[in-house]
Amino acid sequence: MENQDLKLTMKQRTKKSLVILIVAIVCNVGLALVKLYVGLSANSLMIMLDAVNSFFDILTAIATAVAFGLLFTKISEKAPFGYGRSEYVAGFVVATVSVVLGGVFFMRSLNRLAMPEPLYFGTLYCILIGVALAVKIGLAVMFTIAKRKFRSKALAALMLDSYLDVGITATSLVSFAIASYVDYAVDAIVGIVVSVIVVVFGIAMVADNLKSVVIGDKCEDEKARVEDAFSQVSGVKAVGKVILHDYGFSSKVGTVEILPENMDSAGELLASLKATTAELKENDGIDVQIVLDIDKE
Repeated sequence: MENQDLKLTMKQRTKKSLVILIVAIVCNVGLALVKLYVGLSANSLMIMLDAVNSFFDILTAIATAVAFGLLFTKISEKAPFGYGRSEYVAGFVVATVSVVLGGVFFMRSLNRLAMPEPLYFGTLYCILIGVALAVKIGLAVMFTIAKRKFRSKALAALMLDSYLDVGITATSLVSFAIASYVDYAVDAIVGIVVSVIVVVFGIAMVADNLKSVVIGDKCEDEKARVEDAFSQVSGVKAVGKVILHDYGFSSKVGTVEILPENMDSAGELLASLKATTAELKENDGIDVQIVLDIDKE
């Protein structure tokens, strides 16, 4: 029964995250189809590119769902600390796709600017894209709440991607409306501006998630929790260096140096330290080994 509460907490977190991702996949399928219909019917470059972006959102949401699904995999010799960092990989994939799509948008917009084509404006098209915009805003808010609640790099990447999508869809709607009154390649110009913004933000996302994939999180909050927990143990003079390795949500492993006040009551001290270690592992998913710094005692 060891760590049962932690396992339930992680399981609930994973299940709720998967539900959110399934909702996102279903919504993005609808958004992609609607935008594709409008883009092809109106011959709007921005809306067609937005549709392609929604199709890629489906793929990235599926990839993220697979990453969360791996969290149900039992710990084994091949993965003694689980697959928690698969979330970071999923975030990296989402960020990379954003950069690639931004580059594609930029090239297509340049092509449309060089060879402008007529747009076919329609009130129904504006209404459909307006509804799509509202749905995308809802998804962005949903990911924002989930990111704060679950502290997930993958959901954070999807959140930022969703806000970028809101910007893309909004500018698509505005440029489409303006293009009906202006005889110029408005959607191409807007497409160039938006694609540059997407690439810039995407590169920042790639750098952040790549850092998490390679070295993990700095675990600053968890280190503070360890220091606070052991400093309150009777018989501990000081808490020394805390080293934690990140293996995903609620999966941190490392060591903590403890400077005892004296070793006269070593048995009681060790029992208290062991109890604190078990509490950290159960409540916070922090598995630390104690190193007694007797030389400084």
